[in-house]
Amino acid sequence: MIGAGVFGATGGFAYKLGSGTDVLLVWFFCGGLALAGALSLGELAGMMPQAGGCYVFNREIYGRTAGYLSGVLSMLLAFVGALAFIALLLGHHVAVFAPEIPPAATAAVAIATFSLIHCMGLAWGTRVNNTFTIFKLGVLVAFIIAGLCATPAAAPIVAPAAGWPGVFSSTFAAAMVSASFAYMGWETTTFISSEVRRPERNVPLSLLAGTLIVTATYLLINFVYLRALAPQEMSRTVEGVQTGIYDVGLRAAQRLFTGDVSTWFNVMILVVLLSTISTVTMVGARVLLAMSQAGQLPAGLTQLNTRAVPARALLVQGAVTLLFIAVARDFRNADTLLQYIGMPLTVVMGAAVLGVIILRRRDPSRVRPFRVPLYPLPPLLFGALSLWMVISSVRENRAAALASAVTIVLLLLLKPLLCRKAD
Repeated sequence: MIGAGVFGATGGFAYKLGSGTDVLLVWFFCGGLALAGALSLGELAGMMPQAGGCYVFNREIYGRTAGYLSGVLSMLLAFVGALAFIALLLGHHVAVFAPEIPPAATAAVAIATFSLIHCMGLAWGTRVNNTFTIFKLGVLVAFIIAGLCATPAAAPIVAPAAGWPGVFSSTFAAAMVSASFAYMGWETTTFISSEVRRPERNVPLSLLAGTLIVTATYLLINFVYLRALAPQEMSRTVEGVQTGIYDVGLRAAQRLFTGDVSTWFNVMILVVLLSTISTVTMVGARVLLAMSQAGQLPAGLTQLNTRAVPARALLVQGAVTLLFIAVARDFRNADTLLQYIGMPLTVVMGAAVLGVIILRRRDPSRVRPFRVPLYPLPPLLFGALSLWMVISSVRENRAAALASAVTIVLLLLLKPLLCRKAD
């Protein structure tokens, strides 16, 4: 879950909210949204311990067409699109140390390397992911502790000033869509359920533990930002000049700490980006595998190598990501891109979570190793917040909404060409 988004997403909306309290509430509500979703998907994952996550859930709940859309949208946006975006960011940060290396070259090498690592087996990939995660968490904890101990350089967090949008505004909801990009991955374990020991127990536990840890981490990181910068200072345009997507975190670090902060911060970002690329690479291929096994993608993607991993799916995913990298340009429209990714995925997640209620009514006698506590509050809360976020985002960013709609229509038109089995 913990990716580079937490270092940049705040800069896309904090100055619009105008209140440190509202900034923290955005991250808190997104954490609550992820927790409600984790509780709900925990029940579905216990019932259906198969690789594929929301693709498998929506296919069973709503039918094969809904499953197809869930799978290809997740593949193109949450995995391939996000991988290309993150890998290019890695390239830009490597260019700080080695300007002669094009960002796209670094991105391509990272994608190829991690694709090959994960072809070597689940144990290899897990070791790499765990190593990066432990180091990443250590670096973030050090950043939080140092930031809390440093002398504050900004005014205390105060209530919204008169005239600023409040918690119930469309601006706040759109901010949640942007921040939710940083929470992407809370459902990751459901994509590899078939390869997890005792999935009916361990998948729900991992969803809950991961979501709670990440929510606390994100709140503390943003509290550190607000000790250094007022929300109005977090715009990505400073004195008329467009700043980088991660300048909020870097500017906060420069204001709080002494020494060569830029180098230290860039190293921290590199570790986080490498960790994210590794995890997304491992998980995304399992969606391709599940869709191919269900006849909704070419049969060749079902093939496992001698180490029992979907090597062909990993290589196809890597190749498509390299294509995305080749056509990508820059990050000047990063906020629009995050909402373009976020809107369809919010719908996919919302549909899966509400499926808990549908299955409780349709198949009440089915064995459920894990049941949602406080049912039906978590799925209803997730569904209501998801709908509010999507509607508000459409109002705030019509370009991203139009791009999302066009993407869905194109994927439906391509369905007869990709699916081997008729519905």
